[in-house]
Amino acid sequence: MGKPKAHIQEIHYLRAIACIWVLLVHVSASFYFENGETYNELTLFINQISRFGTPIFALISGFLLFYQTRTKGFKLKKFAVSRFTKIGVPFIFWSIFYLLFMYFVQGANPFESGKRLFLINFAFGNSFYHLYFMSIVFQFYLLFPLLQLFRSKKSWIFLLAGAILINIYSLKVYNPGQFEGIWQVILSQRAFLPSWIFFFIFGGFTAYYWEPLSQFSKKNKKFLGAGVVILTVMAVVEYKIIGSIPSNRATNMINIPIITLFMMGIGEDIRKINWLEICLSKIGSLSMAIYLVHPFVLLTFQSLAPKSIWSTVNFPFVFALILSGTIGVVKLIQLLPYNQYLLTVPKVKDKKPEKVKRLKKLEAESNTA
Repeated sequence: MGKPKAHIQEIHYLRAIACIWVLLVHVSASFYFENGETYNELTLFINQISRFGTPIFALISGFLLFYQTRTKGFKLKKFAVSRFTKIGVPFIFWSIFYLLFMYFVQGANPFESGKRLFLINFAFGNSFYHLYFMSIVFQFYLLFPLLQLFRSKKSWIFLLAGAILINIYSLKVYNPGQFEGIWQVILSQRAFLPSWIFFFIFGGFTAYYWEPLSQFSKKNKKFLGAGVVILTVMAVVEYKIIGSIPSNRATNMINIPIITLFMMGIGEDIRKINWLEICLSKIGSLSMAIYLVHPFVLLTFQSLAPKSIWSTVNFPFVFALILSGTIGVVKLIQLLPYNQYLLTVPKVKDKKPEKVKRLKKLEAESNTA
């Protein structure tokens, strides 16, 4: 295994794509509600085909944790403090924020079902429709220290195989209806880790096999691109037959690895397109902040926008407005003191010094020629 790089730009690109997909799901859902709870062919396509975003976020969460373990080792105390600061505090803050927002705007009482159910809903990210993912990540954090037992590349093959079996069992066989009372509520949650475990473990697998997978992806990017086209067509066939499909469906255990490998393969091509590289790097670095904030921006826009804006022809405009508006709100929050406890924004390595070095090297070589 080669020496791992300290920074992998392709992850920012992949994270940006996942972020855009998540926003597309929620913006298209707004068009659904604003048009009498009906989709047309375009908004349904956008809503369903964009459901690759959340599992990719899960994959990236696993990848970053395990890749950091490869490069820097694992210290339990540091891990616990870091995760609570970067994910735990923002999760608690935004859960309370959205509960208060819905209470004052729509009069929704979070304690209507009782205190016990309120606590369960809060813990599983049901304070608002997008926060369930944060709960899944927390559950994975509880498992992560045990996964430090798997440090060899060979062990990760068996771990990935086990994750596939667990995920399929959870989706296809497991029935929470066999339980009663509070346990049935807990075990039937959307944020049930076994139903998502493959994506986290595949992220770890990718972290330990990054170098050979990266080489494979670059050599086969055309075939992987064709694979992305095929899986897109198959995803359309799938929702046409089954209807609306969830983000953690079993077929995404095939789709997400292909998409991930394709993005790994075209990373160098993206870097050659300056405007695209800048956009994806910026969105990728702000992706978790955008994820937390965008429902507030979208709801505010829905309450203020005229009915005529929800024509399908305006979809690109509405999407661009929600994305840019969310980034604007994120930037305003970053001006606040202690904003690092409200939003998670990773640092992006400055590539300018590297470009300067390359230019100087080329200049020196041309002078000696």
